[in-house]
Amino acid sequence: MEEFELKHICSKKNIKKGNSIWLYWSSELYSFGKYIRKYGYYPSFFPLAVYSDHSGPSFSDIPYKHEEESRAPVFLAHRKIKVQNYKKITNKKAYTLFSPQVFYRKLNNIKKSKEAKGTLALPIHSLPNAGFEFDVTKYCNELKALPEKYHPVRVSLHMHDINNDTFKEYQKNGIEVVTAGNTSDQRFIERLYALLKETNYVTSNDISTITFLAVEMRIPFFLYGEEEKTINISDKNFKKGVIEKPLHKQYLYLKEKLVLDQNLETYIYDEKLIKSVESALGLYDGISRLKMATVLYKSLLLWIITFEFVFWFKEKMKK
Repeated sequence: MEEFELKHICSKKNIKKGNSIWLYWSSELYSFGKYIRKYGYYPSFFPLAVYSDHSGPSFSDIPYKHEEESRAPVFLAHRKIKVQNYKKITNKKAYTLFSPQVFYRKLNNIKKSKEAKGTLALPIHSLPNAGFEFDVTKYCNELKALPEKYHPVRVSLHMHDINNDTFKEYQKNGIEVVTAGNTSDQRFIERLYALLKETNYVTSNDISTITFLAVEMRIPFFLYGEEEKTINISDKNFKKGVIEKPLHKQYLYLKEKLVLDQNLETYIYDEKLIKSVESALGLYDGISRLKMATVLYKSLLLWIITFEFVFWFKEKMKK
């Protein structure tokens, strides 16, 4: 992608947020809102009165502070254990979420293209209000050093690294840059899978949502490159300073398995790993589409009759 296109689809000015107002950001970003509505046979113009995981399964079985403090009547999480813990901690309603991304893929029968080639690299992204240490040039050299079978290599960057011009460092190092665009754009998921279906391999310098999506689609994923350091400055969900890597059992398991072997070959997914990933995505325990419909309509009704809209409006006016 050229600079104009990268900037254009990451800009706030060019996003399509759908037909409804947004009540809670977590259940709308990354096209979640659009496909939670579709999954639950819910009108596109009705607001979602639910809170959810952010972007994908988190490596925490305990809800984050912002999730606990949400005033939404209902919480949706991919992991069954997180749902159970949320209900114990908050005494509020919570349900297991069938991955909106996987629902989109299955709904549209998206599979790897016969013309797929090379590798799509998705390094961990920076955050606007946090420090970030990552040697882009070193990472580019590592990518270029991959065996021929992994080429051509393209790097897909998060909108933050497009908007802060980090993408130019990759381009200077001879790496093609692409992006799925602004995370508030309902077309995000379409753009992401358009990139995924055209690649033979997916890589990142850490385990993240893209790892789950690649495994679910049966595209070989491998962990590669030096890890970044993110320094928390103001996010109340993490301690200040360098954000520590998760100690979650599944994170450590995937980090051990999904590396290139001594012959620089990818790990061949076995049944245990596939089931682990699919379970984390809510594919086994996610509530049905009809149940989701009931949940969405009831949560909106609760949001109205408990006058939660008054609080929401007051908070909106403060911003």
